[in-house]
Amino acid sequence: MVFAREVLRNPKAMGTACESSPRLAKAIAEFIPADKPGCVVELGGGTGRVTEALLKRGIAPENLISVELSSAFADFLKHKFPQTRIINGDALHLTDLLGADVDRVHTIVCGLPFRTLPHMQVHGIVKQIDEITSKNNGIYIQFTYDLSGSSPFLPHHFKRIDHKIIWRNIPPARINVYKSER
Repeated sequence: MVFAREVLRNPKAMGTACESSPRLAKAIAEFIPADKPGCVVELGGGTGRVTEALLKRGIAPENLISVELSSAFADFLKHKFPQTRIINGDALHLTDLLGADVDRVHTIVCGLPFRTLPHMQVHGIVKQIDEITSKNNGIYIQFTYDLSGSSPFLPHHFKRIDHKIIWRNIPPARINVYKSER
């Protein structure tokens, strides 16, 4: 019910009228090595579909940080995943939100609707992702409903190292995995 309320309240910020499917969430999680030291950051935790898949994958709750702008979703996530660090905040300030954990990040997972957000906001978020993943030699996983494979928001030094299309999701989604070559 929380998802439907948020879609009605702010559809542009949601980017979709449907929650991510368990298949999509599982496919995203499979790109992440569960035994790698450090932490995984999820941008846009929503109702926790991907969060749950990451935990099932073996990411320890204390090594998973979910950043969620919506206070309704953040409260929902805190209740559903009490052992996981849930931050109610704007990914535009990711480095500040993560604090000391910023140096432990090896993967950032993002499902934010970049195509519907203001350009300057997207640029600022991507800059934060770039700084963190480049410094930590990490990966960036983006899922999107644009199946073309293009990602005009990322700097040229981000190289796609893997991808997968999940047809059994409404709408179908594409997962892109990037590594900075900076």
